[in-house]
Amino acid sequence: MQLLQKNTRFAAGILLVALLACCAVAALRVRTEIHARRVEIAMDYSDFAQLARSFDYKADAFLIALRRAGLTSLAVSEQLGSNLGNDGSTTVMTGAQILNGARLAPIADPLLARLAREKKLESRAVYLAIGRKSTYDRLRMQLPLHFMPKSIRILRAQRPWLIELHTQIDYFNGIGLGIPTSEILLAKRLGLLLIPRLQNDERFKAPQMNAELNGILALDPKVSTVIFFGLKNQVFGYPDHEKAAAELFRSHAFNFGTIEVYDPSQLQKGNNALAELIPGRTVRVQTVQKTELDRLSVPALVDRFMLGVRERNIRVIYLHPYPHRDKKLSIEATNVEIVHRLAKAIAADGMRLGTATPIPNYPGTNRLLVGIAALAVPSILVLLLGAFGIYRPSYAAIAYIATILLYVAGIATHRADLVRSLLALSGGLLFVVAAMLVYAPACADEPRANFLAQWWRSLRWSFVVIGTVLVGALVVVGLLSTPLAMEEIEPFRGVKLMLALPPLIALLLYVFDARFKAKVGRAADVLLAPVRAYHLIVIAALVGAGAVLLLRSGNTSDIGASHFELVVRQDLSTWLSVRPRFKQFLIGIPAAMLLPALALSHRRAIGWLCALGVGVGLGDAVDTFSHLHTPLLIAIFRIGNDFLVGAIVGAIGIALYRFVARRLPA
Repeated sequence: MQLLQKNTRFAAGILLVALLACCAVAALRVRTEIHARRVEIAMDYSDFAQLARSFDYKADAFLIALRRAGLTSLAVSEQLGSNLGNDGSTTVMTGAQILNGARLAPIADPLLARLAREKKLESRAVYLAIGRKSTYDRLRMQLPLHFMPKSIRILRAQRPWLIELHTQIDYFNGIGLGIPTSEILLAKRLGLLLIPRLQNDERFKAPQMNAELNGILALDPKVSTVIFFGLKNQVFGYPDHEKAAAELFRSHAFNFGTIEVYDPSQLQKGNNALAELIPGRTVRVQTVQKTELDRLSVPALVDRFMLGVRERNIRVIYLHPYPHRDKKLSIEATNVEIVHRLAKAIAADGMRLGTATPIPNYPGTNRLLVGIAALAVPSILVLLLGAFGIYRPSYAAIAYIATILLYVAGIATHRADLVRSLLALSGGLLFVVAAMLVYAPACADEPRANFLAQWWRSLRWSFVVIGTVLVGALVVVGLLSTPLAMEEIEPFRGVKLMLALPPLIALLLYVFDARFKAKVGRAADVLLAPVRAYHLIVIAALVGAGAVLLLRSGNTSDIGASHFELVVRQDLSTWLSVRPRFKQFLIGIPAAMLLPALALSHRRAIGWLCALGVGVGLGDAVDTFSHLHTPLLIAIFRIGNDFLVGAIVGAIGIALYRFVARRLPA
């Protein structure tokens, strides 16, 4: 083994211990992910009620059918001031509107008429005439949370209740005034879990936030998950009272729902700060907006949600009513069918319906265990120094001491997440170098004359090179598998570099390291060589391809997939359950298989291009495990599918190369 030198064997021993620590973290993480498998299927009640009224469906019977199909939860939103009169029992008018109306017709309410005659009707005030006691009781509790007591005046304390509120109507319209009692009791009566959707008020402190939740819990204690909404797109406590909001979640048994977004600017303000204060209490929520529902078929909608549940740790499926018919089904039956398919798919995946289970704090986050795992980074560095012939005992001492000090400093300064990301990035890239060095003998031997013999040899080498870099992926798992990372609150900050640098590392090693026998010569000769037009074209094409790969990486890709690619992805997911990654089975593994199959005379001409492809595959292998919100078993299964499909593509590539090479002039 080229990495193992006599004077660096101590580093190999430390590396083995560190990798055992990484394996322990991985095993504990898998056990935790297996137990966090309860999923909620929730329906947005506001949109549901609109759909039911539009088609004259009986809302209770509709919800009962949905519950029987698998619906677990009802998401009910705070009523904004602008919507207060929607039920017909409450009238909201400014004093100016009442006075203007009096010029056309007498004021019906005798108290308001008397106030107008006595010129005691405030033109800038807002007047609430309330005909339902539950609404009046709710407003008596809600208004003091948002307005000063002197701004609120009870003009009549009997039906129809009358309240005078000194505020601007525009401001009043945007205020959240609690969840209607009837909606909370509806969820309770039908046996559905309750998902309150609350709006933040920046003046809220602990008493106001507790009052909001206690009013809901007094009516229905079966609150499963709290999800925030509002025009300002903020969570409770933002911007100054996140700690009070966190204490609210800690003192009750419900979850905080963080909504998955594809544009970082849409993330709710204070979302990550609140989640960081309550690790192990956050669940990921996925929804499809109403505008996008028009473009999705029922199977595509179900597949999208299930992809999130399987591969992105989604634990709350948040449904808006599907507004179209599926084949011969009515719209009502179509929505019941969607819920039924989701429930069936969730059960088929070995999951359960019920209160969403977050990723809790688990023993794999133990600081000592993670600290031992971090020693893998200086250990592989020392082994590489020995492999390149530049090892010195002082270098090893500096590497180990610097790693320990950096890790301790991260904990002391509360930036452990940043330090772990830095160490994980360093470890991943160092194992890319190690993988290429282990792969070097494959590039020095003559290819086999027999196709099957060469295919088997190439496949073994692809296992070796990808398998080596997967040890680096194990280090990433050992360092970064925290609940916050697995809920995508605490991201791996080196993802882009993990994709961009491995191809460059692989190319430089292939060109300049003598072990690859590319016969390029000195670095100075390469840099001073004349550049031709086709060189520039090839370089521009490769830079463009690399930019596209980077822009397409991650869930928030700047370049969308084509229709053809989406169809291929869907087919691969159907056939293989977990879709393999294109960068791996179309580029990385085929390139790793093709390079040893090239004739020695061709390796200088196109071998460097294969080396770039190998680098793409190495970076992608680590990147697969860098998406911490993907369950670890799914990531392992995906790598297996990568090899399965990549072996077939690699065989085709080798066959095509041999077919063309036989027809080229000697």
